[in-house]
Amino acid sequence: MTNFLSDISTQISGLSAQTLELETLFERLKSGHSLITGNSRLARVLTNQYNQWRADQGDRQWQSPVISSWNLWLDELWEAASLKGMTGTRRAVPGSRQLISLWESTLINEPLTHQLIRPESLANQLCKTRSLIFEWQLDLKDASWFCGENENHAAFFQWNKAFEKRCEKGHWISPEDRLSPLCKTLKEGLLPASDNIDLLGFDEFSPAQTDLLSALINNGNMVCRLTIASRQNRAVLWKCKDSKHELQQMARWVRYWFEKEPDSTIAVVVMDLQARRQVVERQLEEILTPGNQTATQRAKPWNISMGIPLTRVAMIETAFDLLKLLDERIDIQAIGRVLRSPWLRGSVSERNKRALLEKCLRDQYPRQLKLGELVFRAGEIKKRDHRGEMLPPDEQKPQPWNSPELTAILGILSRFKNDNKRKLPASAWAESFDRLLLSLGWPLSEDLPQQAAEEQDYNWQALQSWREGLRELASLDATTNGLERKTAIIQLKQICRERIFQAHTPGAPIQVLGLYEVNGLRFDHLWVVGLHNDNWPASAKPNPFIPGSLQRAVNLPNSSPQRELEVARIITQRLLETAPDCVFSYPGQLDGEDVLPSPLLAVDTIEVQSEPPTWQGNDWRSIVADAEKPQIGPLGTPGQLIHSTAIGGSSILKHQALCPFRAFASNRLGADGLETPVDGISPILHGLLVHRVLELFWKETKTQAALLHLDEETLSARVREHVDFVTSDDRGLKQRPAFRLVEADRIQRHVMDYLALEKQREAFEVIAFEERIQTEINGQTINLVIDRIDRVAAGGDIIIDYKTGLEDPRKWFGDRPENPQLPLYAITAKKSPAGVVFGIIRDDGCHYKGVVKRGGLLPELPPKESKANQYLVDAGNDLPKTIADWRRVLQQLMTDFLEGESAIDPKHGLKTCDNSYCKLQSFCRVGDLEKQRQISLNKEQELSS
Repeated sequence: MTNFLSDISTQISGLSAQTLELETLFERLKSGHSLITGNSRLARVLTNQYNQWRADQGDRQWQSPVISSWNLWLDELWEAASLKGMTGTRRAVPGSRQLISLWESTLINEPLTHQLIRPESLANQLCKTRSLIFEWQLDLKDASWFCGENENHAAFFQWNKAFEKRCEKGHWISPEDRLSPLCKTLKEGLLPASDNIDLLGFDEFSPAQTDLLSALINNGNMVCRLTIASRQNRAVLWKCKDSKHELQQMARWVRYWFEKEPDSTIAVVVMDLQARRQVVERQLEEILTPGNQTATQRAKPWNISMGIPLTRVAMIETAFDLLKLLDERIDIQAIGRVLRSPWLRGSVSERNKRALLEKCLRDQYPRQLKLGELVFRAGEIKKRDHRGEMLPPDEQKPQPWNSPELTAILGILSRFKNDNKRKLPASAWAESFDRLLLSLGWPLSEDLPQQAAEEQDYNWQALQSWREGLRELASLDATTNGLERKTAIIQLKQICRERIFQAHTPGAPIQVLGLYEVNGLRFDHLWVVGLHNDNWPASAKPNPFIPGSLQRAVNLPNSSPQRELEVARIITQRLLETAPDCVFSYPGQLDGEDVLPSPLLAVDTIEVQSEPPTWQGNDWRSIVADAEKPQIGPLGTPGQLIHSTAIGGSSILKHQALCPFRAFASNRLGADGLETPVDGISPILHGLLVHRVLELFWKETKTQAALLHLDEETLSARVREHVDFVTSDDRGLKQRPAFRLVEADRIQRHVMDYLALEKQREAFEVIAFEERIQTEINGQTINLVIDRIDRVAAGGDIIIDYKTGLEDPRKWFGDRPENPQLPLYAITAKKSPAGVVFGIIRDDGCHYKGVVKRGGLLPELPPKESKANQYLVDAGNDLPKTIADWRRVLQQLMTDFLEGESAIDPKHGLKTCDNSYCKLQSFCRVGDLEKQRQISLNKEQELSS
């Protein structure tokens, strides 16, 4: 096979080539040679190495070496040409974001893109396509742009014409268009350049690069292509079990050489480093720097070449979350991140209040809400009691989640939102966002805990990168006529997403690199991760906007499998030359499927080895597992609850019955999980609204006789009046009028169905609505709210609890009643009730469930005698005894609670945790306990068998 990649560079007449050692390269730089590298990382590394070399020679000061990446060198050439007023240099070169903006404005106005949902999303791809076309000098007049079946080719041709007209009209010149005038200027000798230019880190030269280098040579410049001398000695191929095992062994290998040869240089090359960056770093941390490190020990002995998008830096994430609060509707997740963020004024002093505020929002609002609601809740004063009645001024007080600092911050955001609703230049938005965030106490709050020097430096660099992003946003003044606020925020976020943040850190002996970053670098030890037959050679990815025939004709990058094979061969050979000690590894299995090593590794210079040398010490998990087992004795109880500090009413007894630990955690410690709000109407909200409507209805109607006196139309109108009042009074539903209307119709239907059931009862009068009762059990005060108490004409009271979910009275009985709310109401009643029931109100039907003294009080109660229902019949036949049993059971539960009984003992195991929506499982680790119990049970069964 012809090695096209190797041959193309030899076509440059007059280009010399030389292989040398690093020290010789540094001597050339010292003598005044200019070095141009294939990528910016190589330029940065060589600059650091050159400075270290000069320092090792005893030099105290020296002139900075002239080392530039190819793109930076082109910028310098163009700037020099512009200063001299060369032909074609009067047009401005757009920055990266300006260039995308030019393409976006072009696409939006093109008829071909009107059928696309987001035509501007193509801008980045089209920008790269045009650069590729001009770099490889493809013929835009070729007939293949129009005669193929692929519409993308002709579409790009039209879009490119429109883009060129846009640039000409705005006096822009795209970066790739600079090469032709630069070549012409160099050929004419009008642009002075360094006499001695060295090239390093280039696998191949594109035709445009070839023309430029030829012009330099013809101008009398000495251009030499350098290659660092090979350090190949031996290489081994190692098969790992899977990807995780591969990374674990890699980290152990790194530590082995790091300890054995502290002064050596070690490199790890990862095939897909951008996707695997976090897992690679985690493995290195576990082996090289395990455990919690003090501030002076945080410096890591490795550097990872690929940074992270600026938007993933915690401080910058908070900035965008704050700007997100300017939206019409804000997701609760974004609000939660703001409330928990340390990058905001008051983050420490109001930490607890903000936590309570998040819980309040999650409990009472849908998944999205408005900024006005957030402002209201953050500064809320309790002005009404549980019935909605206004409290006297002296009894009004701030809610527990009232956060003055946060309220001030949200007020600033609210005013900014109201004052900035018109289009503004991009630079005005950049300045406004900067001032806004600073006024909110971002990012250097006075409450922020003292940081280590390394953290301060990292955050300072992130802040500078953020400001560069603002300047890039401001540069869009030249390409846009003004932006809406939301569009400006989207543009800024896209800028920061594309801006890769890599903090400048001291040099490290261990380098983690991507596969294409090794060219020109040399190390003592090298490990290459993940070269298997499915990803190396890489698959071809032809450009969809360039005709395939043109791509194959010039062997365009990624255009064909043959080209990718040749690229992979060259890079594999380069890897072999990078270090005298090379390890190539691959996972034996991926997703359960067996894989083979890359066929390119089947060469004589690579030896298959059972296992490379690795650090044999124990990782922290093994150390913990092998440590002396702790002496486990009986777990002591928390002790008796002396003061009346328990939280909750009937939930104390409910939780104690479900699981004693849950009662201890929730009702003594106040531990609780956060709700996950839904977009629609939550079951809890629906239940509360139904309760409120029925309360208002019976306050007005009072008796069954009055209910029966109402004709259907009047009854429906009365119910609707209360439904509209209740749904319009809910702050969450006010924000969603469409949801409010649907929910109002649903409640109307449910209440009307339930009132039809009420008409079938014996005559009754409603004597109490949402009645608050304070009682004591074993000295513990409990506050109760009874939905409704009816008095029947024949005498006796019926306690009714409305339910909009599935309920089963069976949960009232036994030594651990799972739902003791109604039994608790019954034992606190002044006289023995005639019935204790659920009023079930659901789409699948309205009915009563519970215990009654006699038939006829309520429809379908008591139930027909059967094996399944006999317990309800018996309980009703001797209701005083039933209530006495409930009193005994509930008193015993309260006694256990007060005495500190807190065993992790869910009534029906993990089913109880799931069915009762317990959010404390990560706290009590009940899942781990169940596994241990199951293991012990299995061992006992094995021994017995």
